[in-house]
This record gives sequence, structure tokens and C-alpha cells, in this order.
Amino acid sequence: MTRNLRISLTILSLGFAIEGVGELYTRFVSGSDVPGASLLYVLPLVLTAIGLLFVWVGREEWDKVHLVRVRTANRVFALSLLGAVVAGAVLALLVAMPSLGTPTWAAALFGAAVGSLVFGTFVTYAYLVFHLVSYPGRAVVVAALVWALAISVLVAVAVAADLSTILSIIANRTLSVPAFVTPVDFIVSYLFVSYFLLLAAYIEAHVAVARGLVTVPNQPGVPVTRQSEAKGP
Repeated sequence: MTRNLRISLTILSLGFAIEGVGELYTRFVSGSDVPGASLLYVLPLVLTAIGLLFVWVGREEWDKVHLVRVRTANRVFALSLLGAVVAGAVLALLVAMPSLGTPTWAAALFGAAVGSLVFGTFVTYAYLVFHLVSYPGRAVVVAALVWALAISVLVAVAVAADLSTILSIIANRTLSVPAFVTPVDFIVSYLFVSYFLLLAAYIEAHVAVARGLVTVPNQPGVPVTRQSEAKGP
């Protein structure tokens, strides 16, 4: 009865492992060029979409409480993608109206949009698995979120500071890799911590679901619980 959920957990766990290893390689191998690095930028979004799809397809496996959580996770993911739309809209506006220059509000909005895109995906991951893991597992998920938030803020500040450079590259149609990409990549590489923490939590959730340790009551309004928690101390 939990086949689709287990497939979703497997897909997302695979993504965390790939991303974590890739970011770890980037962080500690000086001057490294990760094979398929361009794919690492879109892989989290693609795997998240596929994972959410499997959970949604298997929604009949769960009660109404879990269905609400899945719907909320989808909304959170959609809002994180909205960050990319807002960032693109800011760039389009400033390119179309060069007389505006690079106002402070535009840089702040652009940075916040990019940061929300990065952090929003981690919120989606956390929300999907939080109620399926033990209390120590939830602490791990919270730690992953806190770290991801810190890195997202640093990324937001970095790209906001480079907005004028990005506009110049767009205006001049420069094809070479801009210099600011390397520092931003270096900051993003620290997300390996969050990826590995989430991987640990998702593996725990996968094992719990597979072994039937997660209780999913048939009565609407009764929350999803783990057997160990239901027994109490």
C-alpha cells in the first residue's frame, strides 16, 4: 500500500546522494570540474518534481491528513519555482529599461528570488519526510533546513551584488563563463551538508515505511504516526 511513497523516497534519496557527492567534490577538490556539472543545477528540481508526482499518484495509499501534507508540499515547491520566475522578470525588466540602471530594490529582489529558489526546494524535502521519521530524524531534518537557509542567504547576497555584471553579460551577449560563477558555486557547494543530512533522514523514512513502522490510520483527521511514538515511553 506504500509502493508509490517508497518509490518517491528512493528517487529523492538518489538525488541527495548525487548532489551531495557532486557538491562535496566541488568543495574539496581545488579547481575541480565536476562531470555533468550543468546537470547538477537542474537535477534537484527534476527529481523533486518526479518524487512529488509519485507521491501524488499514490495519494490513495494515505488518509486525508497525509493528502493535505502532499498538497502543501506541492505548493511549497511551486512557490520555490516562482523564485526563478521573479528573478527572470527582474532581469527582463532591467534589460528592457536600461535607464533604470541597477537600483537597490532590484538587486535585493533578484537576490531574494534566487535564494528562495534554493531554499524552497529544501523546505519541500523537509515537509515531505518530517512526519515519517523519529524525533532524532526530525532533528536531522531541522539541521539540514537551518544549514540550507544559511547557504541560501549567502547565495542571495552574492548574486545580488553581481546583478550589474549579469546585466552586462546579457547586454553584450557574452558566451564565456563569468568570473562571479566560481565564488557562487563555491558557496553552493556547502549544501553537501544539507544533502547528506536529508539523505540520512530519507533512508530512515524509507526503512520505516518498508517495515510498516509508520502507522497510517483510516480515520480522517488522525495524524500519521510511527509505531514507536504511538507506544509512548
